[in-house]
Amino acid sequence: MRTHVHIGKANVDPKPASRVPRSAGFTLIELMIAMTVFLVIGAAAMSLFKQHAALFNDQQYQIGLNVTLRNALSQMEADIVNAGTGWYNATSSISSWPIGITIVNNVAGGAACHVAGSPTYSAPCFDQLNIIAPDPNTPPGQVWVAPGTASCTTPALTTSGTMTIAPVAPITAAQLIAGFTSGSQVLFIHVGTSGTTMTTAILTANAVAAGANVALTYGGTNANGTNNAAPINDRLNLTLAANVDPLLIPTTLTDSFCSGTDWVVKVAQISYSVDTVIDPTGPTLVRTENGVENPIASQIIGFKVGAASVALNGGGAVIGSSAAYCYNSASTTAPCYDNQFDEIRSVRISLIGRTPPKLYSNSNVNSTTQFTNTFDGQPYKIQALSIIVNPRNLSMND
Repeated sequence: MRTHVHIGKANVDPKPASRVPRSAGFTLIELMIAMTVFLVIGAAAMSLFKQHAALFNDQQYQIGLNVTLRNALSQMEADIVNAGTGWYNATSSISSWPIGITIVNNVAGGAACHVAGSPTYSAPCFDQLNIIAPDPNTPPGQVWVAPGTASCTTPALTTSGTMTIAPVAPITAAQLIAGFTSGSQVLFIHVGTSGTTMTTAILTANAVAAGANVALTYGGTNANGTNNAAPINDRLNLTLAANVDPLLIPTTLTDSFCSGTDWVVKVAQISYSVDTVIDPTGPTLVRTENGVENPIASQIIGFKVGAASVALNGGGAVIGSSAAYCYNSASTTAPCYDNQFDEIRSVRISLIGRTPPKLYSNSNVNSTTQFTNTFDGQPYKIQALSIIVNPRNLSMND
């Protein structure tokens, strides 16, 4: 007999029992720790960034100051190197006229220049440099006295305050009228067998037609060719009576000019000086041409101009050459030259600038950078540059 055995399957549930998953994320304690770490690292990073930002700004200001000083000196060099060239005379348009620059030195120092413990610098800290160059846009006119023949029999005198000049072909009277305008500084140049003599004046009215010629009106000079009341009649300090050495009269200065041989030249009135009036907290080096100021460098706290000349004996006589630079043009003590600017052969310019005064602090009150310089004890950086320039026409005149 066969026996059948039935084996049954266990009743197994194919789906396992579900579990409740744990929620993902940080606990409150973990979040607080993470935020604290982040804040500490972030604060350290910001502090480091702030320090480097101040250093970066400091470097940028110093680089900017250096570039500004270099550019200013380069511009002065370009003007000075050609000073005294390009004058007109009776036979050539290239003259060996000796005067190319004049210097007004301020010799006052101490409290008159800079008050100790203060960032303020005043006018006595700064010199003035004047460039005497012909205006390239205005042709010269020739002195004209009726009947117009070349003669010194009846000279034109600058003491009168008026003079007639004639155009020399191909120049026209209209060109002279357009150039010789009110406020222009002009040179009257006498061409003699023993050299040239001159004086200067400033036009008080626009030039006008006088027949085929041109009439000029200006502030009259003194009888010896000197001028009074600069800068009213002599912005470039060429013939200011108070500064003129007696030896220049009559060897260099005169008030008498001859018809048909002598010239009247318009001067490009170029001066370098420091303006302390517009912004007393930021003295600005300006280039003034024909009465118009153009700033070329700010925060200038020193501008000194010295000159080396042929050596004089204190009485004006040349006794040799000098390698030293004089910073008092009116002094007669060697190596100074007693305002005899025609004896200058080399110019030394020193320019001192500073970074903006409010960039630093010498205290610990809300300052990103604490600094005090050793120049004047103030909280800004100082840079100084100097150049020596030999004006071509002056240095090659001997």
